[in-house]
Amino acid sequence: MNNKSLGTEWEREVVEILRHNGYWAHFLTPDQRGAQPFDIIAVRDDHAIAVECKTLSPKQRYFSVDRFEDNQIMAFQKWKRCGNTSVLIALKWGEQWDFIPFDEIASAGKLDMLGRF
Repeated sequence: MNNKSLGTEWEREVVEILRHNGYWAHFLTPDQRGAQPFDIIAVRDDHAIAVECKTLSPKQRYFSVDRFEDNQIMAFQKWKRCGNTSVLIALKWGEQWDFIPFDEIASAGKLDMLGRF
């Protein structure tokens, strides 16, 4: 399975995880260029979250903030300036996964996956 297929499959899984946990969750459709600020918007109890889905091979130990496009980082910042609080990264590493606040990744620069799971 190629990276695009893995990513799309993970996005679908995340929507189902969010829905199972009481969120209304919706994919954001890419524009004509294939760009979008993040993958999913989810809402529960008047609390909206932006979710970007990323996968990482189990052979890779570190997840870096460099994996984000500049337009995504600007969208995350704008999301927060508009009064929203949560930008989460749904990160899948092999069979393990977690929701990680973007601010945590940005402040660290990279995450050591062995220390995370």
